[in-house]
Amino acid sequence: GSGLVTQPLAFSDDGRDDLFTISFGAAQDFRNNPLRPTSGYLMRLGIEQTIPVGSGSIFFTRLRGSYSYYIPTDLIDLGFIEEDQPKPQALAFNVQAGTAFEDLPPYEAFVLGGSNSVRGYEEGELGAGRSYFQATAEYRFPIIPAVGAALFIDYGTTIKSQRSVRGFPGTVRGLPSDGYGYGLGVRIQSPVGPIRVDYGVNNDGDSRLHFGIGERF
Repeated sequence: GSGLVTQPLAFSDDGRDDLFTISFGAAQDFRNNPLRPTSGYLMRLGIEQTIPVGSGSIFFTRLRGSYSYYIPTDLIDLGFIEEDQPKPQALAFNVQAGTAFEDLPPYEAFVLGGSNSVRGYEEGELGAGRSYFQATAEYRFPIIPAVGAALFIDYGTTIKSQRSVRGFPGTVRGLPSDGYGYGLGVRIQSPVGPIRVDYGVNNDGDSRLHFGIGERF
C-alpha cells in the first residue's frame, strides 16, 4: 500500500560497493573562543565527490554548509562574575543544510536525529534523506565557574527527500522525516572541552538523554 518498488541497497551485483571519495572544505572562523564561544561566527562549506571506479561504479556529489552565530548576553545576574570579566552567557544559533546529486547509496544518505542533530530523537530516528535542513538555538549560561547549562531547541527536516534515496530506508522504517526537540543540558568543563549531557524531548513527547564532548557548534 506504500507504492514503493523494491530496490537493492547496493549498486553492485554482488551487494558490495567500492566508494572512492575526494573531499574539499573551507571555513571562516571569527569566534572569540573555539571551545566556549560567546561572540562572533563560524561558517563552513564542504563538497564531496566520488570517483566512479571499482565495484558499483558510484558517482555522486554531496554539498554541505553550516553557519553558527553567537551573541553575548546577560539575561541572568551571575554574582560570581566580576564586572570587568567577559560575559560567559550567550545565545548561540546554528543553521545547516546539505544535498546530494546522482547515485546516492542509502548508507550515504543524510540521517537526522540524535546528539548532534535533533535531540529528543535517537541517532538516525528522525529521517534519512537526499537533502536536509537543520536549525538550533541555545541559551548557554554558567551555573558555577566550571559547570554550565544550556536551554535548547532543535529542528530538522529531510525536505521531503526520503523517497529519493535508493531503497527508501527512511520510508521503509517509517521515519517521520521532520520534527523538533527541546530540552536542557549541562556542560562540565574539562581539558578536552565541555562534557555535554543533554535531556531532550521530541515533538511526539518521547525523551532521550544524550552525551557528547565539546559544544555542538
